[in-house]
Amino acid sequence: MQSTTAFGVLLLLVSAATLSFAAYALLRGGKGQRGGIGPISERGIHVIAGVRMLLIGIVSLAAGVYLLFG
Repeated sequence: MQSTTAFGVLLLLVSAATLSFAAYALLRGGKGQRGGIGPISERGIHVIAGVRMLLIGIVSLAAGVYLLFG
């Protein structure tokens, strides 16, 4: 197996995990919890983290597809 193919498969696995965590953080994370960091509520922290994970997941998905089929 070539190294680009192996790295592409790894990136696809990373993107699947990242996108699932992002979906959880955006849909469920922080609901019903109190606290937070300063003026940002617990739900706000999960939304920020979910958006960041979503962007990383999309980039790693695109990179993995590029390495496998590009």
